Amino acid sequence: MNTASIADLYKEVKFKEQKISYRAGIQVGACNFQLLINDVPVAQNFGDVQGTFSTSSPINSVLLKGGRQTFKLLLYPGFHNNQPLTTLSENVRVRVAIEGLKYEGEGVKTVVSPYEIIQVPSAEEPFVFGGKPTAVYEGTFSVNLPYEVTGWSKSKDLRKEDPDVLLKQVLAANQYFSNLITKKDEQGLQEMVYQKEKNYAQMMFLDQAATANQWASYTQNFKDPTLEMRPLEHYRLKFYGDGRLVTLERTDIANLGEPALRARYQENGRNMINAFYLYLHKPEGSDKLEVIH
Repeated sequence: MNTASIADLYKEVKFKEQKISYRAGIQVGACNFQLLINDVPVAQNFGDVQGTFSTSSPINSVLLKGGRQTFKLLLYPGFHNNQPLTTLSENVRVRVAIEGLKYEGEGVKTVVSPYEIIQVPSAEEPFVFGGKPTAVYEGTFSVNLPYEVTGWSKSKDLRKEDPDVLLKQVLAANQYFSNLITKKDEQGLQEMVYQKEKNYAQMMFLDQAATANQWASYTQNFKDPTLEMRPLEHYRLKFYGDGRLVTLERTDIANLGEPALRARYQENGRNMINAFYLYLHKPEGSDKLEVIH
């Protein structure tokens, strides 16, 4: 594999004339949340619950094919003045809508008008979890996509494996990634993330500039003389994708739910943190963890 292969992945992208970017528009007030689509996180906020959190998150990277998709929204009490709250407020407000966009040059065209998958409270669904520690909303929605990517759909259910052995394997994979960054090993890094990036290029319909930017997002870590990989700490093993994905997430309040794999660097004299998302799987017929998302 040559060092230009990830940058050249645009050549393998199909259905470019049918490209569509699905996004989840999210508004959550008076609580923390995690939104999973197909049991993979696409957005979350763990912090102070004052005010309303709003964002628009791209979701194509968790849509392995068109048709029916699942969603799960988990609500948590959150924090106030850095202190954890124990119950959900009566004032919780939630709206999640899916839309489809097409980016054309400098413009954006709406090709699928926003449609709500969650609206709470509403006439049909009042909020009944005030005073309770958590709330969960689940359901389905459909998307129209021309591609089909295997991804982790046929991978092993890692929940069935020995947790102590699996943890050692996940720690080893994270350490290997960390060492590749430290040693500035472009070839090794590219081999480790190639399949993930190949899938991502197709799911996001990436063009030449976009695949070049994807690889540049990795290599920029080699060019920063201030960047230093940090030791893994305050982590827990988390399963996603119906048990077919595994990752390490932080457990400390300041970084709750964030990737455990991190680097520190300096920007304008200030210490900054770069977090690396590393979702691992074991492909069908293999016992080796590989990066897939």
